[in-house]
Amino acid sequence: MSDNTKQIQDWQEQVRSSFGDESRLYQYLFETMDNFYYRYLETSLNKNLKTQELSSGRWGALSFENNLMEALRLKNPKVKPILIEFAKSIPKAQNPMIRFGLWVEVDELSPEAGELTFTGEINWGFPDFTDSKCWERKNVKFLYGDLGQFRKELALKLEEACEIFL
Repeated sequence: MSDNTKQIQDWQEQVRSSFGDESRLYQYLFETMDNFYYRYLETSLNKNLKTQELSSGRWGALSFENNLMEALRLKNPKVKPILIEFAKSIPKAQNPMIRFGLWVEVDELSPEAGELTFTGEINWGFPDFTDSKCWERKNVKFLYGDLGQFRKELALKLEEACEIFL
């Protein structure tokens, strides 16, 4: 066995021992997601966001912005004009808010393979945020076939879902 082959096998074993069970994979997934909230979801109302279960099989974080001037700093060319109209249409006395979200739905998460869907959302459906005509979402499917691919591509897929906030 060559030194290079031995190094690759040693590295693969090290990855398996670090991420070799489902709970460690979830921990790594959630810690990685937590790092994205600071950059994309923190608002004047919500700081230090952590991943939590939002509904059955869906984990992530939601934040709310009631300072609409802050929300209008979004560069998304599709959403920005809509948010401007939203800001004009609701009286300030009603304390209008915009909701931001980033979450993952897990279909499979194992050391051998996985199927995850990341979603970034901007939602102006104040006050209940349930009207599908009042949100913009970006869904990113992430399929992986081994732990190396999981570690290498996880942050890239999250970044892709967060493009909605740019």
